[in-house]
Formats: sequence, C-alpha cells, structure tokens
Amino acid sequence: MNREQRRAAAKQAKKDGNPDMEEKIALFGKLSDECLTCARPFDKKNKEMVMSWHVVVRDEEESVNLYCPSCWDKAMGLLEEFKKHLEEKKKDDDGA
Repeated sequence: MNREQRRAAAKQAKKDGNPDMEEKIALFGKLSDECLTCARPFDKKNKEMVMSWHVVVRDEEESVNLYCPSCWDKAMGLLEEFKKHLEEKKKDDDGA
C-alpha cells in the first residue's frame, strides 16, 4: 500500500466514521523494512513477502513489529515447548 492509497483509505475511513480503521492505517506507516529479530530485509512491494511475513500490532504502545517466517516459526516452537513444560510442571505439582 503506497502513501496515496493509505491517505485515500484513511480519508474514506474518516468519512465512514470508522476511527479504528483510521488508526490501523496510520500504524501501517510505522511498518519496518526488516525483521525485528534477524534484520532480514522486507520488500513491501513483494507480494510473496507481504503474504508470508507476520505483523504484530501493539495498540497500547503504538508499535508495529515485523517478523520473517523463519523467526516466527522459531518463536512459535519456543512457545509450544514452554507450554508443554508448564503443563508437565502442573501435572507434577498436582500429583505430588
């Protein structure tokens, strides 16, 4: 989405009375040009990259974080391992 398209979308959202959409469009401008974790470059014009990379928006902090597929998969794997560890610990605590 280029600058002209973002402005048009923001204008239309404002006209439609959708402030939430207007905020999200404004946050899109904060999108980085690289992965937050490994600094791999991100091309906003590459459709494959746009469809495969992950964007995490934190409204409270008004930050937009961008992650490449490999870093995202590693993070999800770590979360799964941690979740299993917590479940095992809970079973041990309940059995003791």
